[in-house]
Amino acid sequence: MAAADAAVLDIDNQTSTIAKDVTSSPSNKRKRSDGEDQTGNAKTNSNNNKRRKKKKGGGGGKKQHHNKQKRNWIESCSESISRIPSNCVAPVTCVITRSEIEEEPLLPKQVGDDMTQSEDTKHTLDRDDDGADKIDCSSSNNEPTESNTSSIEHPANNIATLSKSFVDTLSKEPIQPWKIATTLQVNGEEKKLFIPVQRHASTNGPTKWQQTQKKQGRHTKKGQNYSHLPDGDNGDGKKNPYPKKAVPDKFWAQRKRLFSRYDEGIQIGGEDDPEMWYSVTPESIGLHIANRMALMMNLDRKSTSGTGAGDTTNTQCNDSKKETVIIDAFCGCGGNSIAFARLNNNKDVAGSNTRVKVIAVDNNLSRLKLAANNASIYGISKEDIVLVHADAVEVINAYEGGSRKNVQSEIPTNDRCCETYFGFAVGGVELLPDHVDALFLSPPWGGMDYDSNKGKSGFDPVNGITLESKMHNKEGDVMKTNGGELLTMAAKAVLSESKQEGLVVAFLPRNIDGISFTRVAVTSDIKGSIELEQNVVNGKVKTVTAYLGPCVHRYLT
Repeated sequence: MAAADAAVLDIDNQTSTIAKDVTSSPSNKRKRSDGEDQTGNAKTNSNNNKRRKKKKGGGGGKKQHHNKQKRNWIESCSESISRIPSNCVAPVTCVITRSEIEEEPLLPKQVGDDMTQSEDTKHTLDRDDDGADKIDCSSSNNEPTESNTSSIEHPANNIATLSKSFVDTLSKEPIQPWKIATTLQVNGEEKKLFIPVQRHASTNGPTKWQQTQKKQGRHTKKGQNYSHLPDGDNGDGKKNPYPKKAVPDKFWAQRKRLFSRYDEGIQIGGEDDPEMWYSVTPESIGLHIANRMALMMNLDRKSTSGTGAGDTTNTQCNDSKKETVIIDAFCGCGGNSIAFARLNNNKDVAGSNTRVKVIAVDNNLSRLKLAANNASIYGISKEDIVLVHADAVEVINAYEGGSRKNVQSEIPTNDRCCETYFGFAVGGVELLPDHVDALFLSPPWGGMDYDSNKGKSGFDPVNGITLESKMHNKEGDVMKTNGGELLTMAAKAVLSESKQEGLVVAFLPRNIDGISFTRVAVTSDIKGSIELEQNVVNGKVKTVTAYLGPCVHRYLT
């Protein structure tokens, strides 16, 4: 494990020169992929006619247009930093970066030009039946057993509600209606909002992984067919023990990508709560995000070598604090919380005067138990993670500018105060610390079909993310919070412009609309620059991570 922990900060070396290269990034000449310009004007008829002509012109133009439509916004958007209209205001710049993470392939495939396998074998991942009669779990050590599921209660009976004190506060001081900004007042004059996009040099051209594969002659040849091994087998002979409608084979096959130590007793969820299988952050991406946050908050005090954006020598975020608190507001089964806590095992961070403390929040008590189990397997210290059973909206609203608000009368959100799971403390909002330095948001995106429903460049955080918080009453009323409101709450809770402190990180789908997200950031009163980072694993964009706050602006500039 020491070797794995020592690698926490090494996986980000390729992105540590972001700030140095941002200003030298060449202008991208590609057309905008959204349907209109940012000033609200529809694109001209001449441009539309050109597109029509390309379609009519034959297969070449049509194929090119079709391929472009397959790309996500973050891959195809053009650079507009030098084209800010004079009648617009641009308070925030959206900087697009790319991080490349290499993994050992975890999905062996059967390869053949004639594909002699049966139809059942070729289309294992597309079957509609649960496949229970076709699964042989007798040789699998990963089958759910009574010993590793008996302690996990059904999630429906363990959902936290908003506490009475928080509901009473809302009735006295209701949250103001939220509306995304489209114009801003500048010196008494109303101007249209424009979002300039700046592409970092790392986003240009093919990924390093793709270049390496091409040099080694491993790129896919035309006509060559591939098929995943059946029943989620990733090469170790262990088949998917769950019904495929609950846990599809492709998720089971990638279990060690989610947690490298899965075979040592990791628990992700099963038929009762299959959402965790497509919600947990893959381990390599989680470690990468933890590393980036550590650099931005200057947790590595001993780093003195100039490395561009990774040179944290002059950054003074949280410099006077010995304990850096990171809240994981949607911890689930603990993927990101464990990655944050593992920073303490890194020799550079451990040798500094800062220790990371993780507040793992989830409204589902069963998932907190999974997180505690998984953290114990990774050897996380019991002092490094605190489990809070509460609603994320209530926890975020408990802070302002990084400090805990004064609460005169507080009813715990968890009636099992002072309990421990695998040695980790579990309780309600009464366990929240007095200050917070960073807030990590990984809210639900809307299920497995978020990509197909929203399109390649159409995921709007306002309409695509909706949280439902149960009220503390017999009627069971629900308070809904959209993604825009969530980010505004988070910025108010953690960021402090006067102290130039605070960091908000959002884990987003790969088809996020960056213009819409940055408009939400402007509405949340964020200034300077935000970073949208493509998380590329083995040459493919998997997710997008957004970094916001004063630390980010200094890091990029």
